[in-house]
Amino acid sequence: MQKPDILYLQLPLLDTDAHGQRENFPFAAAYLDHALRNSPESGFWQTRIAPESWDELGTPQLAQRILSENPAVLAVTLYLWNIERTLALAEQLKKQRPGLRIVGGGPEAAPGHPLLARAAFDAVVFGEGEAIFPALLTHWRTGEPIDYSNLSLRDSGGWTTGSQPPPPVDLAAAQPSEQALMDCSKNRPVTYIETVRGCPLTCTYCRYHQSHTDLRTLPEETILRRISNLKKLGAREIRFVDPTFNARSHFTDLLRKLAQLNRDCTLSFFAEIRADTLTDEQAGLMGRAGFSEVEIGVQSIDPLVLKKVQRPENTEKTARAVAALRRAGVEVVLDVMYGLPGQHFSDVIASIDWCRNSAPGTKVQCMQTLALPGTVLRGEAGTWAMRFGKQPPYGVEKTGSLSAAEIRKIETRLHEDPELPSDPVTPRFCGERLSGIFKAHHRIRLNQLDAPVPGRANRRAIAVSGTNLFTHREKIGAFIIDAIKSDPHTLWQFILEPESEEPLDLLDFLCGLLRKQPAQFLDRFASAAAFSRTVSRRLYVRTKKGTVSADWKDAADELLRGFFG
Repeated sequence: MQKPDILYLQLPLLDTDAHGQRENFPFAAAYLDHALRNSPESGFWQTRIAPESWDELGTPQLAQRILSENPAVLAVTLYLWNIERTLALAEQLKKQRPGLRIVGGGPEAAPGHPLLARAAFDAVVFGEGEAIFPALLTHWRTGEPIDYSNLSLRDSGGWTTGSQPPPPVDLAAAQPSEQALMDCSKNRPVTYIETVRGCPLTCTYCRYHQSHTDLRTLPEETILRRISNLKKLGAREIRFVDPTFNARSHFTDLLRKLAQLNRDCTLSFFAEIRADTLTDEQAGLMGRAGFSEVEIGVQSIDPLVLKKVQRPENTEKTARAVAALRRAGVEVVLDVMYGLPGQHFSDVIASIDWCRNSAPGTKVQCMQTLALPGTVLRGEAGTWAMRFGKQPPYGVEKTGSLSAAEIRKIETRLHEDPELPSDPVTPRFCGERLSGIFKAHHRIRLNQLDAPVPGRANRRAIAVSGTNLFTHREKIGAFIIDAIKSDPHTLWQFILEPESEEPLDLLDFLCGLLRKQPAQFLDRFASAAAFSRTVSRRLYVRTKKGTVSADWKDAADELLRGFFG
């Protein structure tokens, strides 16, 4: 008798960078599968991680692919960027196959999460899932009772959360094999590895320390053995997913041995570190060990702001560590946040300038504060007169000390400063050549607008060509709306290919239709929302040489740029 299937699925971040490579590493799936394989329950199931090719599929197409695989259990990983689409997918699957069991977990799974209350899931795991997952499968297979405080189960009466503390997770025993990690790395640029679980910091805008209240570290010899094996298996870029890589004792010893292991410099490492505890010696060793880049959270240089978010920091020590890392050849990314409690516009600008001046050439990222479900910050929003988005990404839109107009000024500065990285910028929306067009590119004529929407990708470009497009604007608009309704979670690019100059009212009409569609995840960040721009669905015009004047192209481009980010 064939064993029932478990399918692990993690939906990718959908962004507008048409040429970038996705990093949708199914890390949770590797851990859950390892936990199952090392439990008595493993003999009753067969498992599969969704293939990397599924990362490109639209939601309806992905649903049909999953149903064709006929899994008994679907285990999904929830992140800020994929929770809405994952919930929509689960709803589609449940309508077509009510008996499919769906369990969700991951960083976005928080008790009391507003979106999970109506999710088409059978179970949600909050925090660590390695010890819970095999027991949940036993419960579903045999009906054996299960009662854990980090597990919510759904039945006809709604959601019920357990009361007993979950079993502890031994970090070393929980590690999937190096081969399993490399299998996850197929066609992906980076291999992920965990060496620390837990964080010594208690920042109010982060949930991590609430989910992992203790600090657990892998033994040094285990780390070195795993990296050595990954190197032999062909890994070239390794990302330490630890929230604070240097939050461990004997960190200097580990770096010395990493430098010896990687003395041929075939491995490149990336990590997030706490800079104010980093010594000059450790910075030099990171360079010798092969760390190509580290990320450091500065957030603010105002000690009162940092105190309000419970984040210790010493800017003088941070500056010294950044300089030491740069001398060692390690690229540094410094993070600044805006919208923190008690933070003023002047502090945001001063913090950006401090980061840029602390070590010339250092990369700086300035990011909107997010009021994530389950965080202390979200619970204290009223205290700080904080307004935030009710849907992901829950961006802070104003506080008692930072107005919406000031947030727009910050975003304007970020957009206009070439040294401050931001979302991919579209050079032109109208022209003979258009950059940034998605690879999944389809062309149709006016007489094909009644046919089904072409394509299967979740980032899709559709070009409509013909004469007198303005005359057919209602029909073109209906096609665009039908395409969006067929998959609201796909990123769409609609391209008009006129054969002569058309009235600009055509663009106004279609832009108005697109603006009326519900916003997607990318549209809700202040980088788009503060300027009333739409990012997820865009309109372009591709012209033929000699068919339109330069003035018309410029006017069309200016009009479209006012609608789309």
